[in-house]
Amino acid sequence: MTRLLRRVLASPRMNADPRTHVLLLDVDGVLVTPPEWFGVRLRRENAALTRQFFEMAFHSASTGQSDLKEHLPDFIAALGRDQTPDEFLHEWLDSENHPNRALLTAVRELRAQGWRTYLATNQEAHRTKHLLEVVGLGDVVDGHFASCMVGHRKPSPEYYAEVTRRMGVEPDRIVFWDDNRDNVQAAREAGWQAFRYTSVGHFRRVMAVG
Repeated sequence: MTRLLRRVLASPRMNADPRTHVLLLDVDGVLVTPPEWFGVRLRRENAALTRQFFEMAFHSASTGQSDLKEHLPDFIAALGRDQTPDEFLHEWLDSENHPNRALLTAVRELRAQGWRTYLATNQEAHRTKHLLEVVGLGDVVDGHFASCMVGHRKPSPEYYAEVTRRMGVEPDRIVFWDDNRDNVQAAREAGWQAFRYTSVGHFRRVMAVG
């Protein structure tokens, strides 16, 4: 048995109908695939400071407990950068403006079939707005469940429970794609039909696109 065949047989099968099910998609590593994440760039400047920033300030902002801009002046100063918070944020958002156009094409085809589609992503408010309005993800989704609005982050069980509640559908009617194994496993434990994103081709095969 080939490695590819073993992988296909091991993957869960989708059982869904766009008339009764909904499609939820992760953003980073799925709908957006920049050549380098901004956080990687920051770690080269100061790994310890960047780790602390994402574990504390960014976590707070991405669960809706604070505004990211409140944390930036001290972080920028500690990095030794000469930028305003708006300049820093612009550099961050612009560097990651790399939509996965091939996947977006597949998503548009699914929407033409009747699929309702939503973002399911760990994000703070400023980048969420940028993703929807500048990157253009707002054109291919019906809404979003960014962690800053949900109040919890993947892969916490609370995230999936709250999204399920807001969707108002049975958990097994949610079809979810994420590139992170932990997020996928947690979604399956919540009763969602969850798949690990690896390529547009795999997504098309599972979702029966084209």
